[in-house]
Amino acid sequence: MTHLRRELGMLLALLLMCAGLYISNPDFLGQSNIVNTTRQIAMLGIFSIGIAFVIIAGGIDLSVGSIIGLTGVIIARISSHSFDGLGQPFWVGISVALAVALLIGLIQGLLITRLNLQPFIVTLGGMLLLRGISQTIVKGGTIGFGSSRFTELSDRGLLIYRGDPLLPYPVIIFLGVILVATYVLHFTVFGRHVYAIGGNREAAAYSGINVRRVETTTYVISAGLAGVAGVCYAAYIGQMSQQVGIAYELYAIAGAVLGGCSLRGGEGTILGVIIGASVMRVIDNGINMFQFRYRTAEGQNRIWRLDPNWNFIIIGTVILAAVIIDQVAHIMQSRRRSRLAGISTAGTPPEAQSRPQQPVHAAGS
Repeated sequence: MTHLRRELGMLLALLLMCAGLYISNPDFLGQSNIVNTTRQIAMLGIFSIGIAFVIIAGGIDLSVGSIIGLTGVIIARISSHSFDGLGQPFWVGISVALAVALLIGLIQGLLITRLNLQPFIVTLGGMLLLRGISQTIVKGGTIGFGSSRFTELSDRGLLIYRGDPLLPYPVIIFLGVILVATYVLHFTVFGRHVYAIGGNREAAAYSGINVRRVETTTYVISAGLAGVAGVCYAAYIGQMSQQVGIAYELYAIAGAVLGGCSLRGGEGTILGVIIGASVMRVIDNGINMFQFRYRTAEGQNRIWRLDPNWNFIIIGTVILAAVIIDQVAHIMQSRRRSRLAGISTAGTPPEAQSRPQQPVHAAGS
């Protein structure tokens, strides 16, 4: 019930934010802006769900942004028909890129679980290493896809209206990821094990859960979904460089935490991650869309807009707010549990609290 209240609160905040942006700029609910924003939410949501598995299990993954960039770079290097590409079919490039992403997740998961390395250090090293590999592949430049049909993966979709798809393909992929992830996390034994490990790793191990295997699997899921997002971003951007994916992991972590995933582990839902990712992208879009109309003393109409340079200031503030909210929620929950425990103890007669337990004798002894 606590999680539901938090998700409903974030949903209400999202709706109020959208209403405020629409009041300031009616173009916010224009068809082109809605289609583009939902596409952006979908691409962020795909790998936010992946990183949510890791966070709920008590880990962290800082490499997802670099995996997104490397996935696109590999596709461009293998399948682009430019002078830097090999000109292979796109299904070959996509298959190789996704296989590499899964392998990266497996290697990082094994380093964390088998060698007992800190997830922060392993994935931080992976982030820098993969960024360097991407830079080496593109040789510090860019590799474009030209006019290939690969870009249609982002531009086209279903339910065409006024020339734009109301359901772009990234949104359809996102819906598929939501359905599968919801089933896996909330309705399978594996999902219960993920929550158990995040809640208390030692207790989960004592209860017979294969902690190493489950934790490794969460990193494979995170890297795999980052790879899927990388395919969508590559099609959306149309060209790849080592700059693609920088700081994306921060957006994903912020979205997951805003949606109710505790950085301590053991808490979070797929619905919450969807809402959190939506909040992050609406904020990003709102920085460009928000405007305030006013009249000067001379009677001239003016429009004030947010400075685009404030982007990281606002996003950083949101991340700090999400962490503070998470901490305050845990403090309140701890106090509530302590108060309830005190009430329960107060209701027990003193003699029952202090009376030693009498040994139970078997019949006939």
